[in-house]
Amino acid sequence: MKLEKVRIGYKESLLEIDQLTIVPGKVYALIGANGRGKSTLLQTLIGKLPVLSGDIFIERKNLSEIPVTDKSKLFGLVHSKFSGIPYMRANEFVALGRTPYTNAFGRLTKKDLQIVEESMETLGITHLANRFTTELSDGERQMFAIARILAQETNYIFLDEPTAFLDYSNKKRVLEKLSEIAKSLNKSIVYSSHDLELALEFSDELVCIPHQGNKVTNFLNEEMGVKKVITICFE
Repeated sequence: MKLEKVRIGYKESLLEIDQLTIVPGKVYALIGANGRGKSTLLQTLIGKLPVLSGDIFIERKNLSEIPVTDKSKLFGLVHSKFSGIPYMRANEFVALGRTPYTNAFGRLTKKDLQIVEESMETLGITHLANRFTTELSDGERQMFAIARILAQETNYIFLDEPTAFLDYSNKKRVLEKLSEIAKSLNKSIVYSSHDLELALEFSDELVCIPHQGNKVTNFLNEEMGVKKVITICFE
């Protein structure tokens, strides 16, 4: 995925990205304060929100020209919290990830069921498969939300503050799994976060929306010196 001279926002420009490349096998942490445009950027990257100007290319195709049905096989989005669905079992929820591939009746084939099973195995949550989603803990539900996206078999996985409502141990668990998934399955993973410490530990690159000028970026480059930092500018 390549972004070139992209301006992002609704009626007015919120962010400007001169150039950004998202490659397979890497985890990108999007950091910045509330209201800085992290969620808006994620909505743009999955093609739900059009760019105000500039281009986003997926394998040399412009994102704006890709049909919605194809986007559902390219991108998966995990929200910050999954509260559960009454009377729906966890494995049934994961199976919803196969929706882009099923027929009009939504019937699952043996291949679909195998992919659902493998997605849960990847995250080590198969033993919870038959529980109702409302019976799971916050951390367990978030793991199943990620498993649903794995079952969707998308090349790009985007997560909007996936650890916001988790305790520290579950935060680490989720981010560790995301790092493993990126490497083992060659996925491109982008997640937004306020937790700089964990973002430094569990990402390959930081995409930074600075609070003021380039102070945050300079600090990360000069003082931390362990990550490539990409700066997104305000318009």
